[in-house]
This record gives sequence, structure tokens and C-alpha cells, in this order.
Amino acid sequence: MIKLDKSTAQTPAILAENGRGEKATRQLEVDFNEGKTNFVFQKSIYGHVSVKTTLKQLQHSKCCFCETHISHVLHGDVEHFRPKAGYQIDEHQPLQKPGYYWLAYDFANLFFCCQICNQVYKKNYFPLADESRRAGSHRDDYREEDSLILHPALDNIDDHLIFEAEIIKPKNGSRQGAETIKRTGLNRELLLKERLEHLKKLRLLEKAITRQGGELADEIRQAFKEWGKPHSLFSAMVRANFPDLI
Repeated sequence: MIKLDKSTAQTPAILAENGRGEKATRQLEVDFNEGKTNFVFQKSIYGHVSVKTTLKQLQHSKCCFCETHISHVLHGDVEHFRPKAGYQIDEHQPLQKPGYYWLAYDFANLFFCCQICNQVYKKNYFPLADESRRAGSHRDDYREEDSLILHPALDNIDDHLIFEAEIIKPKNGSRQGAETIKRTGLNRELLLKERLEHLKKLRLLEKAITRQGGELADEIRQAFKEWGKPHSLFSAMVRANFPDLI
């Protein structure tokens, strides 16, 4: 998981001021004021091709949580960081409603995500450090919340997560780091296997630098610098394991 810079992306017109998303949000707020807690959301708005394309470009077609490349094998999901319909604190709790309905079409709340991180693990989980500060409606300031799942664009990910080889762990016992790993499946079996295979190849190339030397070693060093950049596969793991080459 790496920190994403959404300030470089222009909000898609459908979600911008006076767009369909803003109009739909106003209607949701009216519905809530009338006592409703079950809402109908328009995927044609938050999942619009312009929204998904913008997120994919911003994230280099990588999942906002596990950093796998998605687009060449799967369509991927538009993920609501704060769940729109309802939320759960843990797996034993029924869905609590309403969710963050007023953020359903908020571009800041949307990310590109693989189906496994989104549908199998994160789902509607959204625990807070202090439940008394949870925003219950559009009248509350959700920015006062302290989410236990790291926000891909607002939190400093490197303060909470660290790699030991292919395994990701909470840094300095970070509660947010531990909850993020659990709720997004960052150490699930197949993902660990894929990261380990990638790591093995890079370690062989690292050895080649000292054994070969010369022009080839320089080319490999330059490649490592690219592999540590945000657009590359598992870039956080690469930076953690090869700090002297990045």
C-alpha cells in the first residue's frame, strides 16, 4: 500500500459541482431528513467510465490497497472508502445504517480497488478509534473521525506499515496498520505468494550487480529505481527491501 496523491487529478465532471453526483447527493440528504435510512445509489454515477478511468490513471491501474495491477486481468471496482449504505465494526455486527450516504458521489471518497480487497475483505468494515466521534449523517463532520483503516490519500502509509521481505506488518505496533492489514487482506496467501515470487527475481538481479559490474550493473540499478516508483508493481515492498538501490 502506498500513499496516493489525488490533488493531481481533476474531479470528473459527473462528480463535480452541479454534476449528476451533486444533484443525487442533495436528494439523498432530503431523503434522510424525511427519516429514510435505506437508500438507492446510482452506480452509473460513481462508477461512470470517466470516474473509473481517472482513478485508474491516478493509481497506475493498481489496487489502492494491495498494489497489484488490475486492468490486464480484471475490471476492478470503484471502492467507497467510507461505505455508502452501512458499516460494520467487526464481523459479528449486523450492518449499521445509515452509512456515509452523502459521500457516495464524493470523488475524495472513491478509489480504484481489486475485487478481492474490496468484496472479500474490506466490504463494509469501517471501525474507528473512537466510536463516539462517528458521523451519523451529512450534518456531522466526518473529518473528525479517526479511521482504523488507513486512508490511501490522507494518511502517511509509511508511518504505519512496514515490509519484512514479502510480509507486511504494522510499524511500531500501529493499530491502524494492523487493522488495515486485517480488513484489506494484505497478507492473504495468494498475494504473499505473488509478492515472494517478485521479490526472488529482484534478489537475483541484486546479486548480478555485484557479480557482473560494468554497464549491465548500471542498467540494473536504473531498473531498480523504476521498480521503486509508484507506477510499478509492489513498489512499497521494493523500496523496503532494496533501499540502497532505489
